[in-house]
Amino acid sequence: MNILMLTMSLGIGGAETHILELSKALVARGHKVTVASGGGLFVDPLVTAGVRHITAPLSSKKPAALRETMRILTEEIKNGAYDMIHAHARIPGFLGERLACRFDIPFITTFHGTFNPVWYWRMLTRVGERTLAVSDDIRDYLRRFYRVPEENILVTVNGIDTSSFTDDRAAGEDFAREFSIPEGERILTVTRLDKESAWHAFRLIEAMPEIVSARPSARLIIVGGGDVLDEIRKQAKEMDASLGGGRIFVLGPRGDIARILPIADVFVGVSRAAMEAMAASLPVVLSGAEGHLGTFIPALEAEAISTNFCCRGRAPAYADEIARCVISLLGKDAEERRQMGAFNRSVVQKYYSVERMTDDAEKIYEEAATAHVPRTADVVVSGYYGFSNAGDDTLLAVISAGLRRGGIRRIAALSKRGAVPAVGVKSVSRFNIFAVRRAIKHAKLLISGGGSLFQDATSSKSLWYYASVIRLAKRMGVPVMIFANGIGPISRPLNRKIAAAAARCADYISVREPTSKGELVSMGIDAEKILVTADPVYRLAGGDTDRKPAGKIIVSLRETAGQSAKKTDITALEDAVVSALTSVCRDRSLTAVLLPLQPRYDKEICARVCARLTEAGVDAQCSKAATAEEIFTEIASARALVGMRLHALIFATAAGVPTAAISYDPKIDALMGYLEMGEFTIAQDKPDAEKIAAVLTRALTDETLPAHLKARTAELQRLAETDMDAAARMYFGK
Repeated sequence: MNILMLTMSLGIGGAETHILELSKALVARGHKVTVASGGGLFVDPLVTAGVRHITAPLSSKKPAALRETMRILTEEIKNGAYDMIHAHARIPGFLGERLACRFDIPFITTFHGTFNPVWYWRMLTRVGERTLAVSDDIRDYLRRFYRVPEENILVTVNGIDTSSFTDDRAAGEDFAREFSIPEGERILTVTRLDKESAWHAFRLIEAMPEIVSARPSARLIIVGGGDVLDEIRKQAKEMDASLGGGRIFVLGPRGDIARILPIADVFVGVSRAAMEAMAASLPVVLSGAEGHLGTFIPALEAEAISTNFCCRGRAPAYADEIARCVISLLGKDAEERRQMGAFNRSVVQKYYSVERMTDDAEKIYEEAATAHVPRTADVVVSGYYGFSNAGDDTLLAVISAGLRRGGIRRIAALSKRGAVPAVGVKSVSRFNIFAVRRAIKHAKLLISGGGSLFQDATSSKSLWYYASVIRLAKRMGVPVMIFANGIGPISRPLNRKIAAAAARCADYISVREPTSKGELVSMGIDAEKILVTADPVYRLAGGDTDRKPAGKIIVSLRETAGQSAKKTDITALEDAVVSALTSVCRDRSLTAVLLPLQPRYDKEICARVCARLTEAGVDAQCSKAATAEEIFTEIASARALVGMRLHALIFATAAGVPTAAISYDPKIDALMGYLEMGEFTIAQDKPDAEKIAAVLTRALTDETLPAHLKARTAELQRLAETDMDAAARMYFGK
């Protein structure tokens, strides 16, 4: 993945160090990372680690600087082929969102602290499509003030590479000599010396008379840069002179913190700086501008972690309180301080690894890439999507997920107006001809995707529609895939001509079983041009002979329409199903779970059968599973499935669930034949309770069936992958 990080600067600070460590770790895992910032001490170690850096005035709020930053980053993104923009802090977030919208790139933010929530600042604060928060209280802040859904926030950590830090005091003595810092009891603070964060640095200077009075050899070392550095130096110089000199050392910004930490006996500060001191096995006083917790001990662990060691929610400390904590720590014997330092290091090792921080970032990147809805799409998928049909919407989800894994991110689906049939897929109203033309015009590939799109058993209109979409794409010069379709039955001569003409337009044709190939060949399509693959849903899972099913049978029924309705006595079918299930469920103490895959057509018949089974003394219930994932899980946990819906049968066989099919359409016979399970099929137009009971009983008792399903679905999974590979080849022109 190619990631553009935006931050204000790369000077001293917890957020800056976080960005440094995260960028290094992402590069080590094979990602490309470019960091844009106003520069700073961390640029050199960043570049040394293989991270590219570009300089832009991101730390300035001046309009001219913002315009210049936008110019620099616009040119960078035009040439950079970035997969993700990841912003840290308010100005980078504000600019990053504009760039992400302009270039249609997923946008991520990390919040390292809480900003002023007054209305004019809130208007400028931008939250990404997915957001990382470095503590629980920041997550709560985002939910409260910006109404960010909890599922869009991932709480991460400030990852610390503990191998970079040592408690060997001798290792820091060269540094002490370089700055002529005398031996003694050394108090260290590292912080950004800005007005909003330098509170404790000023208070430490004020505390030095009391500290020196109690610990005569005490020395204070202040490291950091910012807009109050000169003020800190002035106050420190005056205080040092009053104490006789050689007591307070202000070193300014430094990039070699790991080298400095070993010279200290006690650390005072918050956030990442405090955690790095803990990694170096130092006793720590948690005190900063946002609050004061005091000396870090096991009893404060949970509270400290909840605010990322920033002490938010506590009042800041004044000089006398900080002095008492420091004096108390310096008064402890060396062994007690060593034990405190060892505990501190163990906390960092346990909760704040670089590995977890990087894992979290990769997870959120993948979520954002999946959930990102593009403004325009490179691939348009045409099908029966957005009509609350779990089978067809699962088809779209599986196809789009496969495309993304192949490197294709910008996907649109022609679907019902206002529907969102798949995460991260742009929904284009299928009957808005202007929207459809616009979507196809910008596309590199049209996929006529899955399902029984070419049939006239229910109506001719849908066939005409899908054929017209293919013809439109070809007129616009867009390559077309007929992707694992079920073909037929097509009985009307005109419809056969229309379907054949559409198929001849396609650059690639695959069908989900041999019967569909035969139908195309009968319409004059060259057999060599047609691949027999498998329904894409078989990519979800293979059969599992080690399943531990619950004591239930899933029942999938539907009302019929078109030619199927003319052939079916629905009352007789219901009677036969109720009679068969009553017999089987009573004999085997099984629960019947009625599962409507498309409530519009299935809910009423399922409810009627459920009520009749209950009256007959059978334990029966209607499933509440609604999403494709819930439906698949429900089916996968069953002893067996008896059903009419094609995708209920596909879900079941893909999960290794023994299956009895009630065939209301030739596509059911075609699927069961392809699975070599024709003997587990019952003709719907001849409803027979004994036949249904016998086939279902055989499905429940045939010991060879689980192994057969596992082997067959493994082959179908492999075949389904060939369509995904073909889509990637067509898209990338290979």
